Amino acid sequence: MPIPYPKAWVAELYDRELLISDPDARVEVLRQQAYALYLLREVSFEEMGEMLELVEAARLWALIEHEEAWALGLFGDYPQDHPGGAQVIQGSGKPTCE
Repeated sequence: MPIPYPKAWVAELYDRELLISDPDARVEVLRQQAYALYLLREVSFEEMGEMLELVEAARLWALIEHEEAWALGLFGDYPQDHPGGAQVIQGSGKPTCE
């Protein structure tokens, strides 16, 4: 079922790659666009509220996807999590306190 909001905004919402790679920044852009569409009277106040709810749901989804991608080692900058579920924290191995 199609979402009844401006097509350009929906296309931005469905850009999964950008949403997963930087969820918070992408969500901020979507929020600003929703507010702008309301100010331009392209959507009603209620529609803007629904758009913001969709943005928050997309943010939560993207954070989960981002975490899963990180855990799988898809981001080359970070070490893969331990198979047992423990987070791997690399350091010098020297204690800072004695």
